Amino acid sequence: MKIKFAVLGIAPLILGCGPDEHHPAHKNVLFIMVDDMKPDIGCFGDKHAHTPYMDALGEESTIYSKAYCQQALSGPTRASLLTGLRPDETGVTELNTWMRKKNHDIITLPQAFREAGYETRTVGKIFHGEKNSLDSLSWSAAPSLYSYTKNDEYMLACNKTGKKAAACEFTDGPEERYLDVRIRNKALEELKDLASGCKPFFLAVGFLKPHLPFCAPKRFLDLYETVDMQADCGRITGAPDFAYHDSDELRGYTDIPQLGKISVEQNEYLKKAYYACISFTDDNIGMLISGLKELGLYENTVIVLAGDHGYHTGEQGLWCKSTNYEAACRAPLIIKDAGQKQKKEVGTPVEFIDIFPTLGEMCGVSVPANLSGKDLNSLEEGKEYYAISQFPRPYGALHKAKLRTHMGYTIRDSRWRYVEWYDNDGNLAATELYDLKDGGVEKENISGNVKYEAVQTRLSRKLKSYSNHSNNEN
Repeated sequence: MKIKFAVLGIAPLILGCGPDEHHPAHKNVLFIMVDDMKPDIGCFGDKHAHTPYMDALGEESTIYSKAYCQQALSGPTRASLLTGLRPDETGVTELNTWMRKKNHDIITLPQAFREAGYETRTVGKIFHGEKNSLDSLSWSAAPSLYSYTKNDEYMLACNKTGKKAAACEFTDGPEERYLDVRIRNKALEELKDLASGCKPFFLAVGFLKPHLPFCAPKRFLDLYETVDMQADCGRITGAPDFAYHDSDELRGYTDIPQLGKISVEQNEYLKKAYYACISFTDDNIGMLISGLKELGLYENTVIVLAGDHGYHTGEQGLWCKSTNYEAACRAPLIIKDAGQKQKKEVGTPVEFIDIFPTLGEMCGVSVPANLSGKDLNSLEEGKEYYAISQFPRPYGALHKAKLRTHMGYTIRDSRWRYVEWYDNDGNLAATELYDLKDGGVEKENISGNVKYEAVQTRLSRKLKSYSNHSNNEN
């Protein structure tokens, strides 16, 4: 498939420069992605979070309080975000798919910047999977620290088994041992090198925590020692059974029961450990931004900060991601334009596929004409916007697409979440409708209630419109 590029009317970048031309007028981009981080951040209104550096960034940025990923799983969500296309368009709906095997001509976000004359580099986890991470069309130089094992995440010898061990581990040892600290330090080295160059740069930095196992310096866990973090573990009334999972990702750890309920006490400790890892990442982000300022790059750099998807921390009796619900689909998104000083909050539902066209417009970089996302700088006041996500079942289909029996599609507007589940023959198997006018999470499935028939019909038509478009694209 040949992809056409839309012309934004911006003059092409000058690729050559003299010895004294070190800071082009074109904006740089620092693109930060965090694995498994939901909006448990102070600037998103969380009352428990110790996140001073992300909060400070938020004071000079646009905060998208209702941003949604396209599929709450690392492989699909990152493929969508980094191509501006939905999972059914990329062909990536589980963990093990190499996106270029599905679509060799697909254009990635860093690739578009590279083709526009940017120096594009990456440290840590940005794409999911080795082949995607090493994508030679995306990067100007070989990626760093993108590959790791569980032994790289654990500090204690008893947990270095080469596989899942304890779900939580906090130590007082040298912090330089932690992989995220190494990622931060390598990113600072890259920034220093990029600052001496004559090209604008796109630097992508991917932090691992708060992804399981919850491992961080103990000082971050101490921040939450006296905080009450009881989880609302009640299951949704009327939800179809296959919409759920058994928190399988968490249950693979040796200190978590393999069957049955996770105790209230363990739920609370796990939640504190999750917050501690967010605070650890906040600390690393703070040092990265401080380095950007010290190098004199801050004023001319667009900063994007996103969690790759949301996360259940006991809500609805669930842990981890992999659902079509608010806790898993909603994720933090902060975008600071170069030179921006004022905080702006956007409560309109937006999607991660919107990031690609938004950055293109901000930086004067042409983007593919077939993107499914929209430029967030052009949101119209008073217009209703929607966010669409999807997820397969059963849980094993996250690793092997051939095991899939159902695909669920969900649409979120300013108030409602609606879900339709289809079997492999295209038959509608179940529907869900939730009123989220007061925020929070889904509690009661009111699909089929005649009182809300008009709402369900409207959202169903919108979903089918997306489905028909997606099928035509493929």
